[in-house]
Amino acid sequence: MVDTRFSVSVQIMITLAYHSDEMMNSEALSKVFKTNPTFIRKLVSNLVEAQLVDSFRGKNGGIKIARSPSEISLKDIYVASTEKKTLVSAHKKPTIKACPVSCSMDKIFCDIVDGIETSTKSYLSKKYLSDLLKKISAN
Repeated sequence: MVDTRFSVSVQIMITLAYHSDEMMNSEALSKVFKTNPTFIRKLVSNLVEAQLVDSFRGKNGGIKIARSPSEISLKDIYVASTEKKTLVSAHKKPTIKACPVSCSMDKIFCDIVDGIETSTKSYLSKKYLSDLLKKISAN
């Protein structure tokens, strides 16, 4: 199964930045993604918790981007959207005690995952939401 939390969170943030003068809500965003509003609300909740999005309750409530797009790195969005889980992980198959390869795979793959995460976060820390906004073309 492909994990879309990060890509959808980036699109939510771009949408909020692009429409920064408007209040948005999860219902409207879910129509853009053609997905369940509950999925969008969960992602938005993580973005609010990370202080990337402000949430306003009430009849005229909704969500808005919390900071300038030039202050929000893709690493910020990645960390918020992955909920402290990595997008790549080792399988959880039982270890075969008589097999040295099987017994070593958890440590081997933990090192690989750590490397992927470090590289990913380093790359994403150099990319900003404002960079992505510049790529939006009016249709």
